Amino acid sequence: MQKNNKGFIDVLVGLQWGDEGKGKNIDELLSNGVYSAVARFQGGANAGHTIKSGDITFIGHIIPSGCLRKDIELYIGNEVVVDVVSLIKEISQLKDLGFDIKERLYISNRAKLVSYLHPFIDQAEEAYRSKGGNKIGTTSRGIGPAYSDSRSRKGLLVGDLNFTDFEQKEKELTELHMDILNMYKNECDFDMDEDKIKEAREKWLLTLEELKKLNICDLSFLIQKRLSEGKNILAEGAQAVMLDIDFGDYPNVTSSNTLPANVCLGLGVPHTMIRNVYGVIKAYTTKVGGGTFPSRISDLAVEKLFQDAGHEFGATTGRPRMCGWLDLFALRYAIGLSGANKIFINKADICPAENIEVVTGYEINGKILEEFPLRLNEVTGVKTEKLAGWGEANFGINDKEKATPELVTYLNYIKDKLSDLDVEIISVGTGPDRENSINW
Repeated sequence: MQKNNKGFIDVLVGLQWGDEGKGKNIDELLSNGVYSAVARFQGGANAGHTIKSGDITFIGHIIPSGCLRKDIELYIGNEVVVDVVSLIKEISQLKDLGFDIKERLYISNRAKLVSYLHPFIDQAEEAYRSKGGNKIGTTSRGIGPAYSDSRSRKGLLVGDLNFTDFEQKEKELTELHMDILNMYKNECDFDMDEDKIKEAREKWLLTLEELKKLNICDLSFLIQKRLSEGKNILAEGAQAVMLDIDFGDYPNVTSSNTLPANVCLGLGVPHTMIRNVYGVIKAYTTKVGGGTFPSRISDLAVEKLFQDAGHEFGATTGRPRMCGWLDLFALRYAIGLSGANKIFINKADICPAENIEVVTGYEINGKILEEFPLRLNEVTGVKTEKLAGWGEANFGINDKEKATPELVTYLNYIKDKLSDLDVEIISVGTGPDRENSINW
């Protein structure tokens, strides 16, 4: 608990494999007037989030989700890898929508820069992995290579732009990257298009000049100052717990730590500042990229129904998402890792199947697992329980009394299955707009 009049930090993270609709829930939380800022603490432009406000829809990748609220400051933390081309493009798009965010956007001088060559290295590595059938399914945004350079102490920081040795450091990094690309060119079917590389460099250098004009600062100092002033901050997770680089289905994971524990490192704040952890799930489960997906709907026709009804196509890549039943075994694992104590359930209006299933356990060669497995490809079967579906009748409702009996039964079922954990369902989403929610 916070002492005196100090502010606090709440955290919102996805508890599945991403794409849970976190942007909408951040908007819900901001509507209460509790927070002065939203902070991204990890990830990069590989995370797409769709935000709706009235007739305005914005699909962002790196700008924090509070961008459509003019009284909210926006923070990009030091554990974020900054794709400057995406960043400047999103700033421009928001300005066209009537939201000039430059004055309220603050970027950590310790955030990592995505080089113009990182996406090419990402594509080359994926081509190399494909030779052995081990494709991860990255978004090819250069996120993994940018984190790799950071961990090996070769990368560029946003704050390096203000030092006279930036040009020399960038030259040395480019030479290293070109050596890597030439190596992959000789090892696999990777077309290193020199014209595309030249074009990417020119665009990158231009946007770096725009980046210099933004508020680049010691973000940890700023956040701690805001907290001392009694202001509260909402930390926004990208991707989701099941994609965490340490606790997800490695190597089919993202390149950062997605758990709320990383808020402290990703923003430079002590753990004593953290209050609530909000977890977000869908009423079913989706996944993109490589790796095993135990809860995937086996009937492809039924899966297609969920894809179409839920518009399950990636905001970043446009790829169709695999659709699965709600996975309570994975969810319990994610709650344990994250410490989530309050849960949003989104897309509860989506149920195109007459009957549904819920995954309650995994098994390997007939043995029911107690612990979450290190490798999901070892899972040979899942335990499920069946419930009645609820069709489309719940779309857009915001009154608990109007929910269909089948949906109420389903939500009470989830509540009962999680009753031994210290969590509560606080909101159920029934559509894309902020008004399409039921206080549960």
